[in-house]
Amino acid sequence: MRDFATLHSELKLKPFLESPLGALYLSREVPGESRLVVRHFDGSLPSTMVGPFVALLRSAQQWFERNPELERLVSVEQPVEVGSDFVARKHHLYGVNLASYTEWDEPPAPPPQLARMQKAFRRSLGKSTDPRNMLLEKVLARSLLEATAKTYFDDDEERFIVVDLKPTADEVKRWAALSAPGTR
Repeated sequence: MRDFATLHSELKLKPFLESPLGALYLSREVPGESRLVVRHFDGSLPSTMVGPFVALLRSAQQWFERNPELERLVSVEQPVEVGSDFVARKHHLYGVNLASYTEWDEPPAPPPQLARMQKAFRRSLGKSTDPRNMLLEKVLARSLLEATAKTYFDDDEERFIVVDLKPTADEVKRWAALSAPGTR
């Protein structure tokens, strides 16, 4: 398992964005290869939270897979590599995101799938008493119901892509605690 320092050296990563969950870095462009966004767990989340963070991402995708209507409409980007102190994912290029539909002076028309997706998501909320599902629903709501630059509609796939799930550091730590052996 690689660490961030090794990955940084090998891929010649460039600083991209600051994030409370760990600084984001971008790999350089290599013809024929997808660029990567790498989250270095150097912020309010220590490297011990890499596993719970990845588990939260996977559980988010599985949550959609349990609902066929939403599975057709939403996908959560999954890591392409997990290191001892980093998570790497594919870099997406897009101009219009969920925030665009409400925050721009002259917003584009949202795709018809937006209302359908949000309605189906709202119908699916609150049916579980499992604390993990309740936490997951809260995190997912920020990515699907709020204006965010981290979710966009992919015309080719005809679905919304959550490129960067939006948990807080406290939510990742709570996920870790709820997922610990003996707590379920």
